[in-house]
Amino acid sequence: MDKEGYWIIWTVYFDLNKSRRDGRKVPRSIAIKSPTIDELVKAASNLGLEFEVYGDKRHPANWFDGPHGYIAIKKREGFRKRGLVRAIAKELVRIRQQASKSPN
Repeated sequence: MDKEGYWIIWTVYFDLNKSRRDGRKVPRSIAIKSPTIDELVKAASNLGLEFEVYGDKRHPANWFDGPHGYIAIKKREGFRKRGLVRAIAKELVRIRQQASKSPN
């Protein structure tokens, strides 16, 4: 799972239903319920990030809870993983808000 030159970003990092112990990395105020790998891919694309998708992987703290998936984002100079995770979280919130506003 250790990919040199990439940051591993799990869907669990943004899950409102998970505790920090279970892998959530963002505050509840910018977390969403049950994020999907597709939403994570869309958020990373919207932010213009280079990434690879691994949708069938299980988070180590939640290996029993079904596959969550992750994306491997190519590292950039001047960026830190913590700031990147927060930017993705805010984009996920925006994506969810747009989805709830659009007529189905």
